[in-house]
Amino acid sequence: MEYAGEVIRASVADVRERRYDRQGIGCYMFRCGDDEVIDATKCGNIARFINHSCEPNCYSRQIIIDGRLHIVIFALRYIRCGEELTYDYKFPLEEVKMPCFCNARRCRKYLN
Repeated sequence: MEYAGEVIRASVADVRERRYDRQGIGCYMFRCGDDEVIDATKCGNIARFINHSCEPNCYSRQIIIDGRLHIVIFALRYIRCGEELTYDYKFPLEEVKMPCFCNARRCRKYLN
């Protein structure tokens, strides 16, 4: 499944994230390197609702097709009907830690 949305610069993503927060809108963004972000908040698809897990059943890959960036989510293993799709968000390490609530047996306790 593709993580669909609008490809924007990181500086634009920062501004939008603050605006979404002020408006009480859930923010759905996928950071791609240092300067590109896919904003799926208002023009994304169902892939934006895939949650994080420290023991995921899917993984993401960045690919370029005809010069355009795409994020694709692949299954790591057979996924049972009704099973939640998850992947590791792999947030960068930061001093302020974001708690993880994935409840996996080997949960790292933090998203970053």
